[in-house]
Amino acid sequence: MKNNNSRKKTNNTDRTRNVLESKLINEWIKIGMRMPDPKPLYRTIWHQGEVGILFANTGKGKSVLAMQLADSISRERTVSDVYIPAQKVVYCDFELSTKAFQRRYSTAEDSYSFSDMCIRAEIDRNQSLEDKNLTFEELVMSSVKENVNLHQADVLIIDNITYLSATNEKSHEAMALMKLILDLARGRNISILLVAHTPKRDIYSPIQLEDLAGSKALSNFVDFCFCIGESTQGDNVRYIKQLKNRNYPIEYGAENVINCELVKKDCFLQFNSTGYGSEKDHLQSQDDDEKKQKLEELVQAGKTNKVIGNFFDVDERTIRRWRKKWHIS
Repeated sequence: MKNNNSRKKTNNTDRTRNVLESKLINEWIKIGMRMPDPKPLYRTIWHQGEVGILFANTGKGKSVLAMQLADSISRERTVSDVYIPAQKVVYCDFELSTKAFQRRYSTAEDSYSFSDMCIRAEIDRNQSLEDKNLTFEELVMSSVKENVNLHQADVLIIDNITYLSATNEKSHEAMALMKLILDLARGRNISILLVAHTPKRDIYSPIQLEDLAGSKALSNFVDFCFCIGESTQGDNVRYIKQLKNRNYPIEYGAENVINCELVKKDCFLQFNSTGYGSEKDHLQSQDDDEKKQKLEELVQAGKTNKVIGNFFDVDERTIRRWRKKWHIS
């Protein structure tokens, strides 16, 4: 007679697969201590194995800086007294056409010579971007992954993340896109930089994470985030500011931004660092006209920079910058 109270026997094949690995916390610490420390890729902003975002307003040089980083990483170099061998970089360019890229890095007589460790990829316009089995983001990310595997890349730069999803401000869509990116980063153990944009903004306010247009939700998932700001000091003047770093202290915050000039040297458009300063020195003050007028009066009266600085409650260096910015001699 059948026993209704008998229980069905289970075996290992009936259990749900366990994808978690658990150890004592002290064991995890010991394992981590045996691992090599990640080497820096860009100052203290970006390190090996990290995924982050660089953003800026349109036309302010985010693609220029991203390509400059790609070129630097693809060559052996020393960063913060640490030797770093050349690494294979795949740069996915969804911004420039082939001709526009060539014009940016060449003249009529010569062109810049990139390292063979630096690979550029762009959308093949002869291929269909529709697939009944994949979303557009999945199709492009699948192609990105294929190129990473093909070239055995250590570093991936995607320019511009907006191309992949114009609606990724919604958290669930951002999470889906970020999962594809993080899966690639963790699965291949590569470093990834995503380039994004911010809409046109005023030059009175400091840059915040909230300025990351269409990708604010993405910033929740990345290890670091930094930006390029425009400056009132000149058309070719920029500053670089850190906004987030999950693994290291922020070194280049609002009071220690990296001052830069955008220049083309030896056919290579690049950011040339000119020192460090405060973000507020690059921003336009609402009372700048009044300040400029008073500064001109004090200079014409023969006052020294030190005396003028005491009047405005700033140092002499700031007065020199103001005089240069407003062409007051």
